[in-house]
Amino acid sequence: MEAWDVVVVGATIAGMRAAIAAHDDGANVVILSAHGLGNSGSDNYSSGIAASLNESNSISHRDDTIKGGDWLNDQDIVFKRTSLINAHIAELDQWGLNFRRSLSGSPESERGLGHKSPRVLTTGHSTAREVQHILEEQCIRRNIMRRGDWLALSLSNSNNQVTGIVGLDMIEGTVEALQAKAVIIADNGFENAWNPGHGTSRGLSIALDAGCQLRDLEFISWNPLGVPDTELSLTLDILQNGGKLTTSSGAEINIGPETTPNDLAYEINNGGGMALLDATSLNKSAIKWYSGLSREVKNRTGLLMSEQLIPVSPKVEQTVGGLPVDEHGRVIKANWDTWYTGLYSAGGASCSGLNGTGIIAGNRIMEDIIGGSSAGMHAGKWVKDRSFSGTKSLEDNMFSAQANIADLISNASVNNTSNVNKISSKLCDIIKSKMGFERSLEGLEEATISLENLEREIVEENLIDNNMIMNTNLAEIIELRGLISVTRASIVAAISRAESRGSHQRTDIQERFDDTMLKHTLVDSTLQVNWLPLRKSASGTWILTPSN
Repeated sequence: MEAWDVVVVGATIAGMRAAIAAHDDGANVVILSAHGLGNSGSDNYSSGIAASLNESNSISHRDDTIKGGDWLNDQDIVFKRTSLINAHIAELDQWGLNFRRSLSGSPESERGLGHKSPRVLTTGHSTAREVQHILEEQCIRRNIMRRGDWLALSLSNSNNQVTGIVGLDMIEGTVEALQAKAVIIADNGFENAWNPGHGTSRGLSIALDAGCQLRDLEFISWNPLGVPDTELSLTLDILQNGGKLTTSSGAEINIGPETTPNDLAYEINNGGGMALLDATSLNKSAIKWYSGLSREVKNRTGLLMSEQLIPVSPKVEQTVGGLPVDEHGRVIKANWDTWYTGLYSAGGASCSGLNGTGIIAGNRIMEDIIGGSSAGMHAGKWVKDRSFSGTKSLEDNMFSAQANIADLISNASVNNTSNVNKISSKLCDIIKSKMGFERSLEGLEEATISLENLEREIVEENLIDNNMIMNTNLAEIIELRGLISVTRASIVAAISRAESRGSHQRTDIQERFDDTMLKHTLVDSTLQVNWLPLRKSASGTWILTPSN
């Protein structure tokens, strides 16, 4: 049995930044990726990195983030993270990230959606991808071990202390256990419920099965510039570089100084669900930075951005909720004072309280970088004085996983018909219709019944391939089972939040109730709901008082 100080689940921006931080503190680290190395899902990120480089302080960034999150943010964490990002920008710059630059040579800031001031830094249309490459290079320089096609099956713990992780090595075709002093879950959220193929949600699933609660699953973040009938979503930064949005009748859609990505998505939806992007008059200085995007649009649609209008409609970019973490990335239990020992989370799988009900431009990568660094740094220090433990519980988990996989394999037959894609499509239809722009108690209760039926379908699904090596059908069934489980928890969270706030808009309850609902939902594997109070300042007072 292998033993590692720190195991990171997910080769994402957050996962690699966590691994780098833990390694630099002296920890022995391995990164596990379910879908091969270099396949992190970062290509669907819609904007750059938010940082108040050209401001005297980060107060405005803090306030814009709280307002963009409709006051459901943990305000002390917002303050800390918006004040930390400048140092990380300097680090990325030193590592070779090719920012767009002003005439002075410093990274150029743009006013992104949800920001009153220019503070979004980009490398063109592929900022997340470029950050991903830089971090991959830093991991290689440090000889950090990375394993692709390694599917997490279960999180092992003993008395709420992490002992390791069990997974399927698809290259070798074996179920194995990795002993660990700390585990950092840093893969994706469950946005693939809306967009099949985007993220696996394995981290959330195994954590839920291990007894963890998930926070604020009812909230989602929209990209208003999704390209219909494709998996392509356009970068929001194009709207700050000469791009304009119009209705189908040609009327320009106004984008104000406080318009968030979710606000714009709702406006497009209310206008019929479709808008037109006019990118024919991009700023000359920006054209070269979006040449790659132009090629992608041409390849997917046949349309020329330089000459033709591009139809766009909102798509879910990321789920906001996830594992509840504190400022150090530690996964908390029921309240802010207790933790699952040795368990951390960062990035799309986590919910730090930074974003509240939605993500304003640039805060997604900011959260990945700072959250990953914080989790890795704390884990790297924490494991120094710890010994490996819980070998028996880890072995028991491995044997159980081996038996489950063997059972699935034993029912495999080339004569079976795979219904995985059909079940995945059904899930997508349910979640889009019941957990989209408008929600109601009746619709959410209908979704609950539908998902119960869907869960039975996937449990009864048989394999069409009995080979253990690179059995993608096996991986798809395992992933879909977990995704349905997490999605069911999100429906319960949405039912419990009896108000309309941010991206959670109830047609049957259209008011926002700060007196009773200004708190986080927590849902466990039994679908029981608990509540977690918001964090204010260190003194317990509001940094920014909720207002309408």
